[in-house]
Amino acid sequence: MYRPVLILAGLAACLPLPCQPPPWWTREPLRIVHLLTDFEPLNATDPARAAALKIEWGFNSEHLGVMHHRRGLDDEGFYFTTRLAARQNEDYMKRYLPEARKRGLRVMIYFNVHWFNREFAARHPDWVQITEAGKPLEGIYQTGTSLCVNSPWREWVFQLLRDLCAYPIDGIFFDGPVFYAETCYCRHCREKYRRLYGGEMPSKRERRGRGFATLLEFQARSLADFLHEARLVIKAANPQIAFYMNGGVRGGNWATGRFNRVLVPEQDLLGSEGGFIYGDLTRTSLWKPGLTARLLETQAPDKPRVIFAAAAHKPWTFSILPAPELKLLYADSIANGANVWLAFSRFEADLPEIEAIKAMNRLVERHGRYYLNTRSEARVALVWSDVTASFYTGAEAQLIDVDRVPARSEVGNLEGEFNGLAEALARSHTPFDVIDDASLESARPDRYALIVLPNVACMSSGTAERLRRYVEAGGHLLATFETSLYDETGVRRPDFALADVFGVHDAGRIVGPKRWDFIQPAQGAPELLSHLRRRLFPATTYHLRVRPAGGRAVLYFTRTMAGPYDGIPEASEDPALVWHAAGRGRVVYVAGDLGNSIQNLHIAEHLELVASVVRQLAPSPVRLENAPGSVEVVLRSQEGGRRWILHLVNFTGEMTRPIQRIVPLSNVIVELDREAPVRSVRALVSGQALRFRFGAGRLRATVPHLSEYEALVIE
Repeated sequence: MYRPVLILAGLAACLPLPCQPPPWWTREPLRIVHLLTDFEPLNATDPARAAALKIEWGFNSEHLGVMHHRRGLDDEGFYFTTRLAARQNEDYMKRYLPEARKRGLRVMIYFNVHWFNREFAARHPDWVQITEAGKPLEGIYQTGTSLCVNSPWREWVFQLLRDLCAYPIDGIFFDGPVFYAETCYCRHCREKYRRLYGGEMPSKRERRGRGFATLLEFQARSLADFLHEARLVIKAANPQIAFYMNGGVRGGNWATGRFNRVLVPEQDLLGSEGGFIYGDLTRTSLWKPGLTARLLETQAPDKPRVIFAAAAHKPWTFSILPAPELKLLYADSIANGANVWLAFSRFEADLPEIEAIKAMNRLVERHGRYYLNTRSEARVALVWSDVTASFYTGAEAQLIDVDRVPARSEVGNLEGEFNGLAEALARSHTPFDVIDDASLESARPDRYALIVLPNVACMSSGTAERLRRYVEAGGHLLATFETSLYDETGVRRPDFALADVFGVHDAGRIVGPKRWDFIQPAQGAPELLSHLRRRLFPATTYHLRVRPAGGRAVLYFTRTMAGPYDGIPEASEDPALVWHAAGRGRVVYVAGDLGNSIQNLHIAEHLELVASVVRQLAPSPVRLENAPGSVEVVLRSQEGGRRWILHLVNFTGEMTRPIQRIVPLSNVIVELDREAPVRSVRALVSGQALRFRFGAGRLRATVPHLSEYEALVIE
């Protein structure tokens, strides 16, 4: 029986394969295309022309759809030979694969295992996912349903895998499988659950406690069991066939069961939809692809990571984004150590925007060795907490499904808190990693000078103890709002697990919304606040009432005003920021929802507050002149640190999104602290060797021109 902690701590393991040469998917950066032909008969496309176009666009591999989706997958749209076909179509794959192989294009088969049409499902009612109310699941992409990995449907999938692996393919990609927020309570799941745990399945509506933790464990392990058996089928046919799935998102994976830490041992790569951007783009983080790439690196440091990027402005599948947006999606992925997958349709194939994709592909093709086997040199880590996303019920704002708009709760919005603090770090030109709960539980947090905890409300006692020891040994923390106030199953504690580290006690009340209220410094505020020159600046929207207990309150909220013109605000006794020396480390605790306020309001002082904390506790080794905060800085290395690669991603565009034109920057000065002598600095995009000065452990170089992206190779 699996222990609940294994879901989110990622202790699942798999047996290593026998010693063999490195697999093909690790030898060069992957430039993967998915030309969306899944919605039309494949035999309308000439195989030679299709393969040649993908090479012309600069891709070296692809996800090939050979199953036609009619409002979801069924058994009538197979364009390969299988005895499971209800209708025999042309064997397009037999014609296509030789054309791809002769051009050097690696072919991975796209297999959608989460979307099936209603007619097919009606013929197999025992395979369909069932809601907690006992009804068949409906409405997947509005037209279909989804089938259950614990049902006999799995054998249908495994037979299709055997038939696909009879062809000389290079990989298989699963889109899915997933559960849903209201599923699955089919008889197969109920029977398996009783067999494993000896009781009835708990409800998904009560998102806290040991029962819910056990349910999440069960669903994650059900997906892992399915992947494990699929992997055995594939590798028995050919160990050199790559296998992976559309992995968990940086969001509420409680709904789907896609916990990457559990599922990655069964995969050869790890991928996630970090490059799918939806709806009102002004509400979407500019840095979404890079943030996702950093999290995937934490979850699978020894495997290739892939950022799935849609060329479309979702949910409009056939509406391509402007060229600068496409370049930025691509650049932010490769800058952060990930491979790129791009999807577009034949309607976009001849548009001028495709030239942007071709240019980025050619860049990586020319300089591929600088994008392989790199590691982050960041000294700051921002935590994304899957545990909090699963169990924290202070908000319903966590992303559940990329095609469903999440409810936006104001209080404790985890997505907003994370994105706001990520923005503050990025705009201060601070290189940073994204780590998760398992990193805090079992990895070495001491490689970071500063760990940022954006409302990591749900935290195990073990994680709290690791952070306590980290601070005692000299590490620093920046934490906000309800961090550590709940245990790892979402049950509220009487006080913070890190109360002694923060130097405060919880006073048991959330205050807000503060619509027009203020924060003011205490008398004799420390150097930390030297850049905050105003006596009053806007309050965060919500804050937790706390009492100092060993920590020093250096900022206070003012008393709630009846209206924006309710006189001069008066000081309250509610600390806004507490500074605490704990052991050899320093801790900054912010009682308000600082990140969420940055995300929604972009108050200058809030951004500066984060930048000031970083300058004090973990100063960046990189400094830029003549560059706005919209230039992202990513610092990575190769060869044990002998070569550094500084990536500059320029998001400076119009004052809205989508960005249709990037404002190019001139003479950007880069200063970099580095002990080892520097013998050359080369810019990959421009192809120039840059003039530089080096002395006293500091490099100074000038980048003459920066459009969307540049990478400096520092030898």
